[in-house]
Amino acid sequence: MAIHKRILEWQAANPTVTWIVWGIVWAIVLYLLFRPSPAGGV
Repeated sequence: MAIHKRILEWQAANPTVTWIVWGIVWAIVLYLLFRPSPAGGV
């Protein structure tokens, strides 16, 4: 998994960008989980 190793090394070199990206990802996930559904279900 050379590509995965490179990604981890890049994240270590750019922690701020990594935090911003994960913040966006979690914001989308939480929005999709907690948005009011038109069916009124879970």
